[in-house]
Amino acid sequence: MAECPVGGPASPSPPPEPPSEVARTVALESADPLSVLNQAFRDAYAARREAVLSRMGPVIAQIDDVLILRMRGQRFEAPARTRRYHVYKAVTHVPLALHVLLASKDALDEETRTRLTTMRRLITASRMSLDNRGLPAEALARQHRLLDASLALVDGVLAANRVTQAELSAFIHARVPDLLKNAEDAAKDQIDTMHASVEAWKRQMTAEERDQLRAVVAASHMSRPGNVAAQYFSITLGDTWEGRFHEEDQQPGKRVLTSEATFDEPAAFALLATHVLDANTSRGIFGEETRMARDLLADAAERILAGMFQTSPQSPGTGAP
Repeated sequence: MAECPVGGPASPSPPPEPPSEVARTVALESADPLSVLNQAFRDAYAARREAVLSRMGPVIAQIDDVLILRMRGQRFEAPARTRRYHVYKAVTHVPLALHVLLASKDALDEETRTRLTTMRRLITASRMSLDNRGLPAEALARQHRLLDASLALVDGVLAANRVTQAELSAFIHARVPDLLKNAEDAAKDQIDTMHASVEAWKRQMTAEERDQLRAVVAASHMSRPGNVAAQYFSITLGDTWEGRFHEEDQQPGKRVLTSEATFDEPAAFALLATHVLDANTSRGIFGEETRMARDLLADAAERILAGMFQTSPQSPGTGAP
């Protein structure tokens, strides 16, 4: 807060510096001895992590549609999904997209009309392609139902130049059974495909290698609990399986990790090595294997905030104090 001179109003605060200027004045210069020392630590840590990774047993990464196995110095690939997975998900997104586009609207603005016109063309082309995708009869009929209903909604809205929220609600609620069945078929496709690939690899491993096998799942940032691949690996590798409530934790013995916002193969495997290296380092320094799984400042921040705001952290699901 600006200091108030006696007998006059407070002087206006100066405008904040651009972020780049703030960073420039706060960060250590690259030539600063402490900066050089810190980089030496980072280099040593990275080298040690690579050494840990090279000595680990077999490791699998699921990155989008591909499973990648590193074992005995070699790299192997196998499918994690088939094309049907993407067909089910793409069709599922159509009614959801229409609901998002039209929610809280009444009369259409020009931008919405343009988007609907574009979607109408794309839905029509997609509908015509369905019969050549080799889907089972029941699944094929379901995709036609979803796209036909979506097309009918678009035509009706464009003709009336408006949509009521009651109409939109009725449309989306009628689609829910088919949407959920598509989700089930997509999940089954991924699980069956992954299981066939992983089991084929496990048959080539020794019993010791199977016991050492670890996995990392590449997921988008803030991935939703219940990631299909994370659930599958938790079961097949013997980790605690928490079903649709599964979220990554940092137990030192955990063999399945989720790599958020990392679809880069080296980074995904580096996460596994980091997990092992940090557990070993935590044990040696703090006598607690999970300490480095938390921010080094975490415990101090908790104490400071508890004193500052006279409150305490809440366990997940307990709600606000």
